[in-house]
Amino acid sequence: MNAITRTTRACTIETLNEGLRNAMRTHGARYGLNDIESDVLMCCETISVRQKKGLFGGIKTTLSAVYITPKWLVWADSTDQNDAGVGSAQLKHIDARDYKTTASYTISPDQGLNITGRYTDKNRTGITFIVLSSESAGQKFRQVLEEALGKATNNSKN
Repeated sequence: MNAITRTTRACTIETLNEGLRNAMRTHGARYGLNDIESDVLMCCETISVRQKKGLFGGIKTTLSAVYITPKWLVWADSTDQNDAGVGSAQLKHIDARDYKTTASYTISPDQGLNITGRYTDKNRTGITFIVLSSESAGQKFRQVLEEALGKATNNSKN
């Protein structure tokens, strides 16, 4: 069994880990997302430390970031200080579900969000997992995202 310790903190884009922030900005530039940092509603950074037990044990550290605007959800992950993987999606193209409410949670308990929909860098739909702790910053992000998704859905119907 692997033990995971996860902590999420609210922050600003400017106080994000530099590597994650730069990767997110490069992603925005690559896809011409000029408004990707406009009107940030909330930004979080999560550190996950996985202690592997057994013969091939060790510690694996993942740093993640996510922020939301009225139009965009943007996320990035970097494991053991490797290059960050970044994704983004317009809110009108995605659905979010707390991982605890999924069938997968009973098999592999974890903390975060499943994001399903069409992403900026894909021509098809998919699913991604965004890590968030159950602490206050993670809970607040879930609330802000839910409200923003509701507004984006209502605006796309008009």
